[in-house]
Amino acid sequence: MSSPHVESVDTVALRSPLDEPFGYSQAWVAERTALLVRIEASDGTVGWGECWGPIAGSRETVEDFIAPVVENRDPTAVERIHRDLRDQARAAYQSVVPLPAISGVDVALWDLRGKLRDEPVSTLLGGRCHDAVRGYATGHYFKHDASLSEQYDRIAAEAERNADRFDAIKAKIGLSLLGHGPDADVELVRHVREAIGDATLMVDANYAYDAGTARDVGRALEDLDVYWFEEPVPPEDVSGYSHLRSALDLRIAGGECHTPTDFDDLFEAGAVDVAQPDVCNVGGLTAACRIANSAAARNVPVVPHVWGTPVAIAASLQLLATVPGRPWLEFDNSANPLREELAGSGFDVREDGTVAVPDGPGLGIDLEMDTLERFQC
Repeated sequence: MSSPHVESVDTVALRSPLDEPFGYSQAWVAERTALLVRIEASDGTVGWGECWGPIAGSRETVEDFIAPVVENRDPTAVERIHRDLRDQARAAYQSVVPLPAISGVDVALWDLRGKLRDEPVSTLLGGRCHDAVRGYATGHYFKHDASLSEQYDRIAAEAERNADRFDAIKAKIGLSLLGHGPDADVELVRHVREAIGDATLMVDANYAYDAGTARDVGRALEDLDVYWFEEPVPPEDVSGYSHLRSALDLRIAGGECHTPTDFDDLFEAGAVDVAQPDVCNVGGLTAACRIANSAAARNVPVVPHVWGTPVAIAASLQLLATVPGRPWLEFDNSANPLREELAGSGFDVREDGTVAVPDGPGLGIDLEMDTLERFQC
């Protein structure tokens, strides 16, 4: 009996408007969207992946450019397909490789491979070290039409609730979106620290600053016992990252906007204490595993950026299950009906704030088809 081959590669676009927009340093978020990739094998087995970013562009790239490369291939030859996709995309686009589109396909292939072999993806990636990983709560975004004092009070109250659940939270700064300066950002972090007590506190600027301003903010964050300072400067400012890592006595984190080659540059420059590839943006699990291995060789912890549907969360958990030590999972708590409703059983957040790694085949999750259809656009 012949082995299954890839029968079809399709995309499923999802959209859900939010009741209340929220903001971070670079933009306001009024809806949550996702582009899922669905790969079906000739025996009917289906794998799911997710692309980071806007639906437009990645949808066409997957359907018109990538699908013909992947269809009729052996779905278990994931690394070989990944290499072929990168090579052909480089030849076609020259100036850029469409990594979000490749990411969605790569994750779907890993899910499919795991299901065909009846094994979790983490086993296929080299074996799991953990059945659960520590979670920290992301959220704490800015609100429309709220005064500065109201921003402080609302965000601090949210952080207190999340700290009770996880004992670790990440606060957003960059109130320049609302016309305020860096002093207001530091005061926001001060309010959050007072609200959460001794819980672990990370801070994320989403590249709101230049290196000089980030240095001044970082020195204030040191006094507030901040665990890491994430994306303090624009992603391309490798020298700025290096400068801050030398100048500040707190960890510098980054990577959600970086390509595999960018990570090579960051590691070569010794520019980050924490590496944060996004599985749905960096080239999928294949690329993320290679980055994790490079980071481990330099004793740099890997904490993936996660801000998507249950597909993105499950893929990140499968990766983290293979990472030695005590890795963190970014657990998004901002408004997202797609995250809350697409997976019927959700994710098991334990009393100690750890999140269980799904142990079923592939990514280990099942999507609700009725819900998928309801959000499809």
